[in-house]
Amino acid sequence: MLKISDLNTYYGVIHALKGIKMEVDKGEIVSLIGSNGAGKTTLLNTIAGVTKASRGKVEFEGKDITNCPPYRMTKMNISISPEGREVFPELTVEENLRLGAYIVKEKETINAGYERVYKLFPRLKERYRQQAGTLSGGEQQMLAVGRALMPGPKLLLLDEPSLGLAPNFVEMIFDMIKEINKQGVTILLIEQNANMALSASDRAYVLENGVVTMNGDAKKIASDPKIKKAYLGLG
Repeated sequence: MLKISDLNTYYGVIHALKGIKMEVDKGEIVSLIGSNGAGKTTLLNTIAGVTKASRGKVEFEGKDITNCPPYRMTKMNISISPEGREVFPELTVEENLRLGAYIVKEKETINAGYERVYKLFPRLKERYRQQAGTLSGGEQQMLAVGRALMPGPKLLLLDEPSLGLAPNFVEMIFDMIKEINKQGVTILLIEQNANMALSASDRAYVLENGVVTMNGDAKKIASDPKIKKAYLGLG
């Protein structure tokens, strides 16, 4: 479904991504783990067209989407839930969700989107008239993921969904990630919580200093001694 070939991205003279190669197949949850500054968010932003690639190719369902403007990604059934949630604090929960479906014109489709999100996240239904800025961090993360689901994406890009959340919300968010995947949405997960990411994923890639250093079955990567020591706090 998603294929990345020899992807290179620069920030000025800084070579942030160095020849990235990776694939995400339909129906998978694929995680990308790595330390701060490894290039995880840069990779996601390059896929989404927020950051321009200097060289290489990003393909989605066989179509070259390298450096496509971000607004076109939604029309191609790709959604992103960004790091830091980025909800609109003055707008209500429902208004935030409606913005996620800004390209959708059919009222029935929009209502189906609300129903889907509220079924996944009952707390949002309880607070649909509440301003997003008054929600807790965990509830804002639910809202960010729900907003990304509103247009009915085939591919969902999740950037650090557990960042800054209390443990109970982390568990809840990862349960929802697995449920969203069961509903037929393919997921690329960027996550610093390697333990949770690997346990939820089918396959994984390890990114270090802009280079993929390891990839394969998520459970095998989780059992690798180097990964245990560097990212899981074991060994």
